[in-house]
Amino acid sequence: MKSKANNGALHQSQGTEPISEKIIPFQSFDTQVSIKKGSLDQANTIVQSRRTGKVAAAGLKAASAPMEDGITYRLLIYKEDGSFVSSTLLTSEVLGEITLDRGEKYNWHAVSYHNSDPIPDVDSNTPELDVPANTDLLYASGAIEVPAQAADETVSLGILFEHKYARIALEINSMGMFGDMNNVGLSISGVSGAESRINLSDGSLSNISSDPTTLSFDDFVNVDPLHADRKIAYIYTAVENPIDLEVRINALDIQLVNGQNRVFADLAQSPAVFDFSLTPQIGTSYTATMNFIESFLVVNTIRFARTNLYYHGGHNPYRFLPTNEHTNARNTYFSFRGVLPGEYGNSLESGDPCALVYPHGVWRTATFNNYRFIVPVYPIDTYKVENGLGYVEYEDTQGSGAPYSSDKLRFNMNGYGTAIGETNGEIEIDLTDTYGKIADLWTPFSDDYAGLGVFSYQATAATGDNTVKELIDYQGDGAVITTFKNIRCVR
Repeated sequence: MKSKANNGALHQSQGTEPISEKIIPFQSFDTQVSIKKGSLDQANTIVQSRRTGKVAAAGLKAASAPMEDGITYRLLIYKEDGSFVSSTLLTSEVLGEITLDRGEKYNWHAVSYHNSDPIPDVDSNTPELDVPANTDLLYASGAIEVPAQAADETVSLGILFEHKYARIALEINSMGMFGDMNNVGLSISGVSGAESRINLSDGSLSNISSDPTTLSFDDFVNVDPLHADRKIAYIYTAVENPIDLEVRINALDIQLVNGQNRVFADLAQSPAVFDFSLTPQIGTSYTATMNFIESFLVVNTIRFARTNLYYHGGHNPYRFLPTNEHTNARNTYFSFRGVLPGEYGNSLESGDPCALVYPHGVWRTATFNNYRFIVPVYPIDTYKVENGLGYVEYEDTQGSGAPYSSDKLRFNMNGYGTAIGETNGEIEIDLTDTYGKIADLWTPFSDDYAGLGVFSYQATAATGDNTVKELIDYQGDGAVITTFKNIRCVR
């Protein structure tokens, strides 16, 4: 990942392990909060940089990762007796040469901010450097000897940097709300040590700042340059004491796929607060993630998604409709246990498309028992009509409305589709006269008739709502030939 210019080119942790994960409910949305720990790319090597001299064998390490192009670093060289030779600003992947005397031994020291910013020169007698706030800090040192018989040939000096700070990555993520972030108002507290002074002669740190680190929404960059639904910012600290990092979200503005904004104005009075406890270790990366998730509506203890599932495709493919309007879009009709709209599953255990909604595994398809909790007696549902199309709505629904379109559980009568042919490998479905007259949603359950009787929720103006059973055609290891219905997820 490339960060903004002032933070340089940063890299992700490798081999992360989870420390904790939980879902925290708030008034209008929920958040899956997790923290993971991993090692930074501790070996950052400048490759193919030639120097007159050679590195001592003891200075080499095993695994190393080539440094990104365009990273600046400063190299100081002293003779073995401590007399100063040179201080040079260099750039990774750009050939640099320094002339040294044959038959001499030297000590060298290198420092980098791991970005493209220039590194100021230092006093050769007291080589100390003030490190800018919240900057990655790399350091390396070693010894070289220029053989007496080297003549005018050049020999390479390999520089292997190590991190001098710990890194905390803060990720804010709106993929579970199916839109890009226009704005997130936030503040952080509990972290210090983002500034220090490094002595280049031995790599020791001093003057470690006790001032709190601050971040704003402008410090976050897109993880995927094409999408603003996952953003990350970095905190660097030289402190290895236990910390309690607190993140307060006091504004959230999401741009939905239909062009509308979803603004959570209630956060100004009641911020969402997240706490992350950890003990930073130098050279270690920690990722604190906040996945914002749509809240649910509760009817008789069952926690339903507000709208039906649809397949968006591409980035973040499984989503909930942004509004609860009627739709006969093909990407909202699924076969029994099929994971792609308009396609048959290949077994009675094919899959659960709701489990593929981000974050994976948080949602699942509403089951037969889930629907039995809301039909046919409790609670009272109301048949209504919108633009000539029917729907049922449950009056006794618990859940917040604003900024969502409704605070009532609603099932639109979008009908169901029957396969009538195939064009270019895609199944054509016909809703006949069911659109606007029947609400029909799958469960993942089968029963009776050798497992070929499958259940769905159904509602009509005449008979109200109920759970019904449909006989399907199962071709062994082949397709499960069914009708195509909507799906509602639950948590």
